[in-house]
Amino acid sequence: MYHVFHEVRILVRAQMMASHFMPLAKMDDQRFIAACRHGIVHLTWGRVTARFRQDEFRRLVHLLERAMDASPPASVRDRDLRVTTRLHEDCELQMGSLVLLLPPADFQEFARVGQEAVGRLDEILASKVWDEPEEEEAPSNPLEQFRQFSFSRN
Repeated sequence: MYHVFHEVRILVRAQMMASHFMPLAKMDDQRFIAACRHGIVHLTWGRVTARFRQDEFRRLVHLLERAMDASPPASVRDRDLRVTTRLHEDCELQMGSLVLLLPPADFQEFARVGQEAVGRLDEILASKVWDEPEEEEAPSNPLEQFRQFSFSRN
């Protein structure tokens, strides 16, 4: 049994080593949560991406859980994070100066996906895959890096 577990763990580590960004959870192609090796959690909602330190994201997920347990109308707050729920109306999620208005079904799904993301983040951190140096591909031609930038015609 140890042998099988060890092989699975090696396979998971090999898959994780390939990416700077790791997906944590996904509602759909426009709404998802990822993390990068810099320790930042990226919450993408449509065309907006909010970035959180890991501790901030954990606070957000905990706040979502508290809001789910409260009967609407309710407002729960943790420093710069606030969730307001109203019966049969959009839920308001305020993160600093950013506010998301979520239909009740989306709010419930987001709370679930947030919990999933924290679990996946814990798995990635426990694997220590980001403790290893990131492999960088060196350009074959030293001048290649300058071709990435366009210069004005002036």
